[in-house]
Amino acid sequence: MASGDNKQPDTETSRGPQRRTLSLPSWLDGRTIALLTGMVSIAAMVQTSHSGLSDDIHRLRDEMYAMRTELRQEFRGEIGGLRHELTAKIEKLDERLRKVEIDLAAIRTHLMGFDARPPHDEPQHEPS
Repeated sequence: MASGDNKQPDTETSRGPQRRTLSLPSWLDGRTIALLTGMVSIAAMVQTSHSGLSDDIHRLRDEMYAMRTELRQEFRGEIGGLRHELTAKIEKLDERLRKVEIDLAAIRTHLMGFDARPPHDEPQHEPS
């Protein structure tokens, strides 16, 4: 097997696995790294501000919902009070109207057969 077909290295001449050195691409220099770092920083700031705005919007939405609910309850109470007050006033007016109707019916009963209009054949006097 010493004919050279054997591709196994001799243990004496073998140095072990060779190490590769890490090298950065040519476009990745200090300016590029600074630019990328700046862009990541700006993106983080934008994300933070959007998150803060979102929190503010949700807080305002919750406050508006609470105010709307409070106003609805207040209006319902006010409308209920006005409805009760209006019903009481209508009942009083209805009572007064019944009294007027009763009085009017009594007056009509007393005036049955009494005609205060002048007869048609008498001449009408004109006021002077």
